[in-house]
Amino acid sequence: MSAMVSLRSLSKSFGRRPAITDISLEVPAGEIFGLLGHNGAGKSTTFGVLLGMVAPDQGEAFIAGHSVQKDRQRALANVGAIFETPSFYEYLSGWENLRFFVSLSGVDVPRAELEAAVELVGLKERIKEPVKHYSHGMRQRLGLAQALVPRPRFILLDEPTDGLDPLGIREMRTMIRRLRDEFGITVMLSSHLLSEVEQLCDRVAILHRGSLVFCGQWKADASHWRFACEPTEKAGAILAAHGLASHGELWAAPVEFDPANVVTALVREGVQVRGVGQVHRTLEDFYLEVLKE
Repeated sequence: MSAMVSLRSLSKSFGRRPAITDISLEVPAGEIFGLLGHNGAGKSTTFGVLLGMVAPDQGEAFIAGHSVQKDRQRALANVGAIFETPSFYEYLSGWENLRFFVSLSGVDVPRAELEAAVELVGLKERIKEPVKHYSHGMRQRLGLAQALVPRPRFILLDEPTDGLDPLGIREMRTMIRRLRDEFGITVMLSSHLLSEVEQLCDRVAILHRGSLVFCGQWKADASHWRFACEPTEKAGAILAAHGLASHGELWAAPVEFDPANVVTALVREGVQVRGVGQVHRTLEDFYLEVLKE
């Protein structure tokens, strides 16, 4: 599958502070991709480089095969974005705002395409009302409608569920999936809600202090178990001898793992076993493990 986004050895510093350092990754066409990291990890700088708003000190970004740095107009012709909180003219209606901001692109967008974007984001019944009466969730939807025209091949979303209530979060999740499943749009998003990223994204990248520390499918093939044992050091040695790998408080087990045999071995060696349980390792667990390592 061809890459919709390709970052090649990107580095950027602001003064003496490195923001991102030697970042390389690819996002295949048709994927929902998550960019994760603490505040200050380099996510915003990476997004800024992709949108042509930040010039890298080193490296290059490509969208749909076009260099953002060398051919910005053609690269960004394929892009829609919600970068930071969308801003609108409060006294204008949602429709008037949408028409105005689309006109700034210099592209003649048919009315039918604008109406389709409005319907997709669920604003058809409220689009003629002044934006000052819109909730935060409605403003996010209007921002998404703006990003969808003219129809892009790639959409970049910065904290798309920020400030939304549970219903709004679920609706945004559904819309993002529709963009990929029905329209074939590649989506790259950042979010601090790791449970949402876990449900949405095919793959993730994790940034830490400007460096890429993980990129790929986060779900491991091995089962994960939690053992409550005393003494812990002796128990750990026995578990490792049976092929289990320590992942913080959890243990990754091989496919042929038999918990009954392991418990028998622990008890035989004088280890007190208070509890054993299989655990579903969440993206949050994995994220914290990666940063700890």
